[in-house]
Amino acid sequence: MKLIVARKAGFCMGVRKALEMVLERAREEKGGIITYGPLIHNPQVVELLSSKRITSSRNMEKFKRGTVCFISAHGISPEERERLETTDAKICDASCPDVLRVQGQIRKYAGNGYSTIIFGDRGHTEVKGLLGFAKGRGYVISSREETDRLPRLDRVCLVSQTTQNQDDYDRLAAVLKERFPGLEVLQTICPSTLARQEEVSEMSGQVDAMVVVGGKNSANTARLTRLAGNRVPVFQVETADEMEMERLSRFQTVGVTAGASTPNWLIQGVVDRLRDWSWNRKNACLRWFYLLLTVIVKAHFFIALGGACLTCASMRLLGIPLQWPAIFLSFSLLLAIYNLNVFAEQPAILLNQPSRHHFFRGNRKILYALIAVSLATAFFCAFLLGKGALLLTVFTLLFGLAYSFTILPGRRLKNLTGLKEFFSSLGWGVLAVLVPAASTRTGTPPVISVIVVFIFVFSIMFVRSSLFAIRDIQGDRLVGRETIPVVLGVEKTKIMLLILTGLTALLLVLATLQGWVPPFGFCYLGVIAYGCFYLLFYYKRIIFQGLNHEMLVDGQLLLSGLIAFLIR
Repeated sequence: MKLIVARKAGFCMGVRKALEMVLERAREEKGGIITYGPLIHNPQVVELLSSKRITSSRNMEKFKRGTVCFISAHGISPEERERLETTDAKICDASCPDVLRVQGQIRKYAGNGYSTIIFGDRGHTEVKGLLGFAKGRGYVISSREETDRLPRLDRVCLVSQTTQNQDDYDRLAAVLKERFPGLEVLQTICPSTLARQEEVSEMSGQVDAMVVVGGKNSANTARLTRLAGNRVPVFQVETADEMEMERLSRFQTVGVTAGASTPNWLIQGVVDRLRDWSWNRKNACLRWFYLLLTVIVKAHFFIALGGACLTCASMRLLGIPLQWPAIFLSFSLLLAIYNLNVFAEQPAILLNQPSRHHFFRGNRKILYALIAVSLATAFFCAFLLGKGALLLTVFTLLFGLAYSFTILPGRRLKNLTGLKEFFSSLGWGVLAVLVPAASTRTGTPPVISVIVVFIFVFSIMFVRSSLFAIRDIQGDRLVGRETIPVVLGVEKTKIMLLILTGLTALLLVLATLQGWVPPFGFCYLGVIAYGCFYLLFYYKRIIFQGLNHEMLVDGQLLLSGLIAFLIR
């Protein structure tokens, strides 16, 4: 089975904004938050919000003085806002900017004596809110057949629910113009909806079936389902557990898209389930290959191998011989720390990496044994390298565990604002650079060389960690992780990573010209160029989550080791 995943699947701007607002306020409020109706139309997200004391209600009696009340992304009518204001609750407006724009247009035309026809789902929260701005001269229709029920109107404007289908809206406008020649047709379908509909239309011509992920109560998800269903069989699911795998297995190519209120982890869960099912139906050799690849990546053998390769590169750049105990130390300690941290971070792993969560849950005993063996190997290697390496190993291990386990009352390193990526990269620098430098028997490398190589390693790992933090930003926000993308925002983080990559390249060139690292230091510009390559792919959303994403990003580390072994 071939999978095609929509690039524009998942949260739209309005949903993302609403979630960011309510989660940021939730960190400040001790008494909890009430949203006026569900914040977004996705039951899984609403359930997670309730676990963080963010509940929903339309009962005015619950909105007492001092209560923090959030208006949902769908907006509300002026009458509802007035009733909320009489409760003396602290009102925060998380309405989608596109919805607010439509409300403003209706208010403007209604003020000039226009009647408003709203094309939308009667009873939907957004449509109810829009209707309230029409000053009693609003009419809701959901199909061309309903146009006959409209009364005679003199001055009329036509708007649409922001998530309606553009083709349906255009056809309806053509019919209404015949009846109301002076009809003002306003373009009110949001750009995100248009882009998703265009992508689904294009995808449905390339696949044999479509899977649409989203809440059963989500209007935009339902429309994507209908749009795709015009051309191919379509399956709408809320989670991977709802998929009919036997029926889906009949199709050669399957597309996956999602509604605007569907979080990434639900989309990834569906993609992982489809990919696993596809590989399990192949011949025995391919099944075993995929199983091996899955274990290598999910149990962190691949990133541990990358750590060993980066350690080799560091020793070459420091001008010291390769020390196999140091290489095995990096591999073993990273393998132990990464796996231990997964067990310590299960709530976040479940949201950000659902397939890894299920892998660890199903292989708990084996992975605990792997951790024990890895730690024993790491300390044996450190013992061989000497006291300096042993002390640094203990420091790195404690530092790595402190990253996930409580070190202060109610606080962990990973939860300290914006420090997750910094501390992770710092630990890599200690392991890949300081341990070999402290344990070499051929003379201590110059301090300037150690500093340059440390910055090189720190930069590579900081970019890697930040990229994964961008990928996991939705889950991190929900569990309260204050990563750099959460604090700075995705766009500023991207700019920062590009600047850091450029500065690292300049430092490597300068260090090579000055003789701080050997002449072949220029070769490692290829490692930085590789990083620029996957940064470009990442920014264009060509890379999705999953095994291929991790292997592509961590391939940079393997490249550094390959260069180290090729240089003589």
